[in-house]
Amino acid sequence: MEDKKPESRTNGSVYGKCTERCDVTIAEDTNERLITLARMAGMTKAEYVRLLIERHIYGAGSQIAQRDPLLGT
Repeated sequence: MEDKKPESRTNGSVYGKCTERCDVTIAEDTNERLITLARMAGMTKAEYVRLLIERHIYGAGSQIAQRDPLLGT
């Protein structure tokens, strides 16, 4: 019987190939809650964190930039 390791990524990023790393140290409780939320979404922790970052940068980030004269144009 062959054990197949699950794919680490079920979906790629719509913003391009994921080649860069972003290592962040977080509290144990935060990590556990993050894993729980990722599982609820049917994603790996990495996929879920990537989605959160992309949503902020490409979604909320642009909203913030439009409202904050120090960040916007």
